Formats: sequence, structure tokens, C-alpha cells
Amino acid sequence: MRIKKTLAFIMAAALAVGTMTGCSQATLNYSKEIANTAKWEAATSNFEGIIDINAQGISKEIKFTSTGYKAKDQSYVDMKFTDPSGTLNIPEIKAYNDGTTAYINKGYFEGIFALTGQAVPEGVANIKEDYIGIDLASSGMNVNQIKAFSEPDGMVQFAKLVFGENNDLDLPFVQNGREYTINLDADKTVDLAGKAIKAASNNLDNINSTFNMRLPAESIAQIKTAVNDASFDTQLNNLKETLAGSTITSKEDFTDSTYNDNFNMDLKIKNFGTISLVMKATSAKSEVKTIDFPTSTLKVTQDEYIKLLISPSVSKGTTTVNTK
Repeated sequence: MRIKKTLAFIMAAALAVGTMTGCSQATLNYSKEIANTAKWEAATSNFEGIIDINAQGISKEIKFTSTGYKAKDQSYVDMKFTDPSGTLNIPEIKAYNDGTTAYINKGYFEGIFALTGQAVPEGVANIKEDYIGIDLASSGMNVNQIKAFSEPDGMVQFAKLVFGENNDLDLPFVQNGREYTINLDADKTVDLAGKAIKAASNNLDNINSTFNMRLPAESIAQIKTAVNDASFDTQLNNLKETLAGSTITSKEDFTDSTYNDNFNMDLKIKNFGTISLVMKATSAKSEVKTIDFPTSTLKVTQDEYIKLLISPSVSKGTTTVNTK
């Protein structure tokens, strides 16, 4: 389980980080644009998208929208999902971050369990508060370090932490003024992901200590051995065949006060079907305003949060804060 968790983390980091060492001039210019948006005192964001799934005789369309606001290390986001057929009831996500605690609406957790046909754990069902607040410091990561990732050079520092100081990762941006595009086919996508996984896996000791993942040395050694074995490259080549015909495209443009992104992913999976994602995101520099954080909250540590989801009752030691 820890190995799967670690590989999932590495993949997420590889897909999320847009600034890497050893990169081209276009990528360096892109990183500067991203850094400039991080300097905004406050920003309002919106995105919308559609996921289409046609696989194994099943056809499904899911629409989603999101609005958010961020000022320094404080933020909130509200994300809603819609299934036109009415067969999937994906719950709304309302999330807040005050710099030390991340709050998520209890209804989201209840909805996810209902969606997957599972009974809501008693620990969650018995919570009277509207939000579960997770103490960020309890993850073992320094809160000041978390804040640092939101600074102008935060993406660069995060990339170095995950992929190492001397990696040669680069995203193939094509620059036209302040517009940056990426076009990937299946081969390019798999090559980039494979290189990212190898770099992060070989830097796993640093990741493990920095993010307090508690991975034993034996697991780290197993992962390093796996990604450096010839069979890993064979698996990547097989994946290229499985995803043949797939494409990923992105167009991002910047002004001094706005950022726009149009993202399209079309996955063709051999002997399975197709999955497509179309997403449009916008972010704009805005005035600083006060965020109304939830007041009906149950604050827990990360370990207590996990116990709430898997154990039949609320774990001892949690602190209830309810000012309703």
C-alpha cells in the first residue's frame, strides 16, 4: 500500500509541476510568468470542464465547475459536479485553507461513500459539525515550508525537492509571445511520465524525509530497483501501444493581470475505450478581501482524520470547535 501511495504521489507531482531544472528557454519564460501570478496579493479563479467516458459499452458525461479565491496563504474553493443522466450524484466540494488548517465539508465525505455504495463510517456520521478541519502541521511537514511553495519561486523549489537538483526534465512548450502551448502524443506523454517517475524514484529518500511519508528503507530500495530495471522500460513501451492515438494539448496565455488555460486530453485505451477531458480555467488578479471561514468545525490531526474514515467511531483526542 505504501508503495502504491508513493507512486501515486510521484505521478501527481510529475503532472502538476510545470517548472523543472534543466529546462528550455520557453519553459524558463513560462516559469517566470507563473511566478508573476504568484506575486498577486489576491486572485479569483474559475474553471469548467467536461469528462466523457465511452468504454466497455458504457457512455457517461460529467460536467464540473469551480470557483475559488486565494490571498497569500489563505484560500477557498467550491467545486460542483453534474451528471446530465442523473445516475451519478457526485458531491459538492467546499474547501478552505487558513494557512494552518485545511477544512472540507462533511457532506463531501458522506456523498463519496454513498456514491461508491458504502456505508458512511460511524466516526463520520456522528460528526455534528459541518466541516472537518485537518491540521497541516500534523502531517509532519513544516507549515512554513508549505507556505513557501506558494511563493513566486515555489514551483521551482517543489520541482527540485521532488525530482532532484540535477534532473533533466523539461516540458515541451512552444512560445508565441505570452502564449505557451504543449502538444503531446502517446509516445511523448509516456516518455515524459517515465522520465519523471525515474527522477522522483531515485530521489525518494529526499521526498520521504521532506514530506514525512514514513516509507521504510526497504520499500524505497524496492521502488528504485523497479524503475531502474530494464523491465520498467519494457512496460513503458507496452503502455505506448496501449495508448496509441491519444493526445494531450494545452494552451496557456498570460497578461499582467490574467491567466487563461485551455486543456484537452483524449485518451484512447486499447481494448477498453476512450476517455476525454476538456477544461477551461481562468484566474484574475483581484482585490484583497476577507474570507469567511467555516465556524462549525471538527479539528483533527492527519492520523485522527484517517481513523475517522476507516474506524467505526470518532477517535479520542479530537478537538471540537462549534460556534454556531
